[in-house]
Amino acid sequence: MPVDPTRTRPVEDLDLADRSAQIRQARAEGDQPPAGRLLGLPELADGDVWVDIAGVEAITGIPSRTVTGWMARGGPKKAPFPAPHRILYRLYWPLSVLEQWHQDYTRGT
Repeated sequence: MPVDPTRTRPVEDLDLADRSAQIRQARAEGDQPPAGRLLGLPELADGDVWVDIAGVEAITGIPSRTVTGWMARGGPKKAPFPAPHRILYRLYWPLSVLEQWHQDYTRGT
């Protein structure tokens, strides 16, 4: 049976580059980055939020393909990328863990 692309309409397409720019701007200004709530994810302490692979790229500036490669190989050697939480078949990291890793990673360069 052929796939009918109109069955999933309306689909909201978000541009990753625009979303990444919004996240970077909020962080540069010291504001909380935009984060929607998702039913099913556990709450994090101290106002922390979950970040998916697209958010990892926005926060660290490292392409998601590089991050997934690091995860497969246990890299990078100077500061191994933190292990994700697999929730609802997707990968997530607490924002605070990514921020700490990014500080450690950039300090080593």
